[in-house]
Amino acid sequence: MQFLDEKDQRISQLENENRTLQEKVNLLEHNVEVLTQAVLHAAKQRFGASSEKTPPIYGQCFLFGELIDGILDETENKVINIKEHKRPIRTKGDREKLIKALPHEVIECILNAEESMCGICGGELDIIGKKKVRSEMEYIPARLIMKDYVQYVYKCVDCGKNDTNPYDSIICAPVPAPVLTHSFASPSCVAWVMYQKYMMSVPLYRQEKDFKRMGVELKRDMTANWVIRSSEYWLKPIYEKMHEQLLKCSVIMSDETTWQVNHEEGKKASSKSYIWIHRSGNCEGPPIILYKYTSSRSGDHAKKFLEGFRSYHVSDAYSGYEKVEGITRCLCFSHLRRYYLDAIPLDSGKKEIPGSGGAIGRAYCDKLFRLERKWKEISP
Repeated sequence: MQFLDEKDQRISQLENENRTLQEKVNLLEHNVEVLTQAVLHAAKQRFGASSEKTPPIYGQCFLFGELIDGILDETENKVINIKEHKRPIRTKGDREKLIKALPHEVIECILNAEESMCGICGGELDIIGKKKVRSEMEYIPARLIMKDYVQYVYKCVDCGKNDTNPYDSIICAPVPAPVLTHSFASPSCVAWVMYQKYMMSVPLYRQEKDFKRMGVELKRDMTANWVIRSSEYWLKPIYEKMHEQLLKCSVIMSDETTWQVNHEEGKKASSKSYIWIHRSGNCEGPPIILYKYTSSRSGDHAKKFLEGFRSYHVSDAYSGYEKVEGITRCLCFSHLRRYYLDAIPLDSGKKEIPGSGGAIGRAYCDKLFRLERKWKEISP
């Protein structure tokens, strides 16, 4: 009997050890799966496509229902739909429409005096007609010229010669105001430098080389000074007026992103600064889009910029916007959708495994976006 009791105790002990080991194995397998998904998602974010478009799926997501048909069916054969390629038929006159806005210059091809004699009998050749052979588009490179403004001074021939008007009357002709005082910069030069830098992403050091090829050595510190001073004199007042109009809107959307600034006083070059964007909604008429640079991400910056605004504010879930007083916060579904994307499990080929909760959440967001696009032209 004692032997049987010892045997039962041993069996119970082994069962407990087996249960403990099995729980440990399950926990390790779970941790391995979590780490595997983390590695796959990290690899996808680093090397995969940056687009957040939903891959083609079959079935449909109801706003307040379940996904139907094949979206949850993992066994369904995958089919790729290839978008049909269409191209408009080229008609007569398309080329003329393309170049109709360009000025035209006629190049006449004629014979010189020596060639205007008949090669057979030596008689004189008369023009009996002409025909258009071809058209070609010519690129004329920009060139720099210096404009010298000379002001004429006028004096009245009668004033100063009689008692009625004993003093001379001298009048100077009006001169256009310069874009920058004590500078030879013209509006066209400053506009071109700004356009190249901020629209075409051409840095100032490369523009410096381009100006040198054109015959003038404009140093980058000089053009940088042009940009800074012109922004303060001409663009800042417009920015402030647009800021006033933005605060009167019924909807403002905001976001912020990191920005690296070299040689910033009191900060390391590797530290993060921020660029904030605040813009009006599509229902507000002509769009107002303003950028604001700050050295930190403190919510006080948003509070100061949006001071006086008392309506709907759309942003991500960043808690810093809670410091803005008097607003109604509306969170952004595009940011929410990214969390659903991160929750979709991946297979070893970094492809999405269908049927997950993350896929369902993304499908709900896509449904909302389709409704938004459908209602885009409707008034608020």
